[in-house]
Amino acid sequence: MRLPWTSRLLSLLAFIAPLVASVLAQSYPYNPLPMRYIHQWPIPWYIQSLYVRDNGDIMITTVWPVASVWVLTEVLTDDPKATHIYTFDQVNATTAISETQPDVFSIIGANQTSLGVGIDGDVGIFELDLRPGNGSYTEGFTIQEIVHMSEAGLCGSLAQLPKEPTTLLVADTHKGVVWRVDTLKRTYELAAKEDHMHWLPWFITEFGISGVKIHNGYLYWTLSYTATIWRIAISDDGFPLPDAKPEEVKWIRSVFMDNFEFAPRDNATIFAALNADNRLLAIAPDGTPTYVAGTPDEMILTGPTSPAFGKVKGDTNTVYVATGGALLNPINGSIIEGGRIVAIDTTPYLENLSEQLDLGDELR
Repeated sequence: MRLPWTSRLLSLLAFIAPLVASVLAQSYPYNPLPMRYIHQWPIPWYIQSLYVRDNGDIMITTVWPVASVWVLTEVLTDDPKATHIYTFDQVNATTAISETQPDVFSIIGANQTSLGVGIDGDVGIFELDLRPGNGSYTEGFTIQEIVHMSEAGLCGSLAQLPKEPTTLLVADTHKGVVWRVDTLKRTYELAAKEDHMHWLPWFITEFGISGVKIHNGYLYWTLSYTATIWRIAISDDGFPLPDAKPEEVKWIRSVFMDNFEFAPRDNATIFAALNADNRLLAIAPDGTPTYVAGTPDEMILTGPTSPAFGKVKGDTNTVYVATGGALLNPINGSIIEGGRIVAIDTTPYLENLSEQLDLGDELR
């Protein structure tokens, strides 16, 4: 069966394939970490984002074949449970989710013509409120669009302001800007329009800034098709500081870098999802890159999209990774699967890194 978007994908893949082979021929060290599969959806489900709650539950959003929200519970057991919460009829892609108040979640909802190609002005922030149902995922909750972003293009990720978690910085992949969304006032405004946020003419699609994080007074972001992480100093209310300029954090040999996360253990190591490479990459504080999960031609980590660390005691070294099943870049050109959530234990990598840093301190 040919899916509606495959004709577009075939032309893109014909262009991507030689690039992937060329880029991946130059590799970094590979030190695979222990991993386990938590849950898998059937083909053609594409899992775009995840958010780990303080209680360990994992909220999930999808961008194909429908826009939907799920939750994984009992994640630390041998029998995790996947529960469908809601399927949207107003939009066909839900690209990001975060908990802005206890039991209240903000979700980016958008309409797209094919995977990753949105419709300008057809995007908004939706609010899932579990409070009316006393926290239940299956009954009593409400969901509604609270901010319609008529000036925005396809938005792919969000980050909460540390001192004002109900205010979001939202990455607009098509317009190449960052919007500031106040979920209490239900308003939005332009926060940043910087160099290295916009897509470039040679990109395969008009897809610029992707993943965003706020860390130690900086807004970090990926420019996916250049596989580069950038940052700029921002104020507590989310705007770039006067005279602040974008700084390149790290360029990686990759075709496409999706979302990323900072490890809570050292608050410095970055774990990045290399979607087209089928790999998870760790970037040490000194900039040294290491592949820690997946290979380009095996079904280990197919099209990773987003990583997020566990939060409950004993689980904070676990990075959970959402995958798209390699729908956009099939393994060996033809093999795909349904999206998954995978758990990867980063303890061996982080302990080895800590030992290396301690040794370096002793030598100095």
